[in-house]
Amino acid sequence: MYGLDTLVTNIISFIKLDMKVTKHISTPEVAQALRIDFSSSDFANLDSKKIDSICQHIKSRIDFTEYQREVWDNPLFYNSRDTKPNRSQFFAIGNAINFRYWKLGPEGIISLKGKKGGKEFGGAEYMWRSLSVCLERKQYPLLEASFLANITEVQFNSIFSTDYGEDLFAVGKEDRLNNLRDLGSKLASKWDGSFFNVVNEANSSLIDFCHLSREFIAFDDPIYKLTMVNAIIHSGSSVAQFDADPLPGIDYQLLKQLLRIGILHPLGNIESKLRNQEILTSEEAYELRRSALHCFVIISGKTKISGEILDNKFWMNRKKCRDINPVCLVRETASDCPFWGVCDRQISFKIPLEMTRYY
Repeated sequence: MYGLDTLVTNIISFIKLDMKVTKHISTPEVAQALRIDFSSSDFANLDSKKIDSICQHIKSRIDFTEYQREVWDNPLFYNSRDTKPNRSQFFAIGNAINFRYWKLGPEGIISLKGKKGGKEFGGAEYMWRSLSVCLERKQYPLLEASFLANITEVQFNSIFSTDYGEDLFAVGKEDRLNNLRDLGSKLASKWDGSFFNVVNEANSSLIDFCHLSREFIAFDDPIYKLTMVNAIIHSGSSVAQFDADPLPGIDYQLLKQLLRIGILHPLGNIESKLRNQEILTSEEAYELRRSALHCFVIISGKTKISGEILDNKFWMNRKKCRDINPVCLVRETASDCPFWGVCDRQISFKIPLEMTRYY
């Protein structure tokens, strides 16, 4: 017979073993766990003094320190009243094609926008609205893996064409189709057709979620842009819970703002390419995004603000930090920018352009 003290000790030990004790992982720790390369670059420098001033600025602003993360429940864009598995599937589909909303015209860059259901949307909002309309109208069995695996160009065009029949996503169409077909095929063959099974397999581990997501070609970016956006939307919507603060999803909007603020300095002929909106090589674009991510990870570490919040705040600021007529050019609207007073306002930097399927 065990003594009472021994019995109590054994019970406590069993409880401790049975409990899932987890430490919440910070954004810098996530970058370290994923082994993101933050070595110095020949293409860009980080301005440490500017980073410090931005961090002090951010820590002094309630709109950063008390910011409530996005919940991704606008029914115009998301199936917000659907089940968690269906919402997860919808998010994975959208993020598999969530890139490159521009094309080059005779006079420069043209942002993709058009009318869907009588309202005009641009970029990612147009993409999400198109998917949402497809579900609302029961146009196709969009959430079925078998449909995605075999989606045709005609079906794709039908989903994403404007009210006037314009082929808005002619740019990058082949990449988008490949991503959707690969997503559907792999979900059907390994995950019983549901991306929510990937979420469940990760078991709240953001690191595992990232590794599992890399099985799909849509999420194979070496700095995890679309994977992180997918994680941010899953988490903010409460479809999933993760044990870590994600990295920001580095796209051309976030990168542009770092350049304009003066946190990131391009080197060599990269600066003229950015100001003249010339197409970057894959190496140039990767190095800039990698350096930008390094900036954000440092900022997150210094401010103790999640990469998710930084992503939300910078990305939502894209409509103020426009390429043409940003709000800072007008005295009455300048303070609308959350970085007013600390930004160098290098507005000659436009969005960095690369023929990519990452952003």
